[in-house]
Amino acid sequence: MMNKILRYTLAALLAACAVLFLLPLTMGVRHIGVFYPVVILLIFIWMLLRPAQLRRLLTGRRRVLWRTLLAFFAAGLVCIDIVLGLMIRQSLNRPTGDAPRTVLVLGCEVRGLRPSPMLSARIDSAYDYLTTHPEAVCVACGGMADDEIISEAQCIRDELVRRGIDPRRIYMEDKSENTAQNISFAAEVIRQNDLPTDVAVASDYFHQYRPALYARQNGLQAQSLGCRSYRFLGPCYWAREVIAVGAALVLGR
Repeated sequence: MMNKILRYTLAALLAACAVLFLLPLTMGVRHIGVFYPVVILLIFIWMLLRPAQLRRLLTGRRRVLWRTLLAFFAAGLVCIDIVLGLMIRQSLNRPTGDAPRTVLVLGCEVRGLRPSPMLSARIDSAYDYLTTHPEAVCVACGGMADDEIISEAQCIRDELVRRGIDPRRIYMEDKSENTAQNISFAAEVIRQNDLPTDVAVASDYFHQYRPALYARQNGLQAQSLGCRSYRFLGPCYWAREVIAVGAALVLGR
């Protein structure tokens, strides 16, 4: 009886987690990070609620097939855990010491002339570091999407200047369309202007490991100026970034 209560309690908790991952749909957010965690959770819920059926599958005539599928499922979960560990470790890799660093503010959605909440949080992180380290400079990154009227880099620069940061401390790369280009184009700006190659990345906590990978490929050493994700979007963005990091590690880009 106690075993059954425990299984049903765990299943209910997993169902609540699934709902949490689906909540971003109410804000129009639809990407792989919303859906594949729900599939994983539903598989675990089924295992908890149907243990007898699971045993029949693993011991029946097609047990080799089902055991193989279960092994692949377990291996996938291990890979996800490893990538999450790497992401968390980099997000905690904060700048230390007094050595000057170049702040890279990675682009994100601009709404009109104003930053979106996610971009605003990145600007906040950069602003805090720049005010604490008056010798530091930054590179504002990001081009202009089809539905934007100014580049993300221009929005970042304008917001930092509005808050009192000297515009001479702000460099821009306004041609990039993705994270890899953010870093590679910013690296060109750094080399052209003889800026420090030790960089501090102002972006979400979940979005620190992949820029660090690209930074190493471009001769930079990256540390984290991480910021929290907007409201309840964090879990699905962490999940989506796991896939992006996996692709970057496997494909090398």
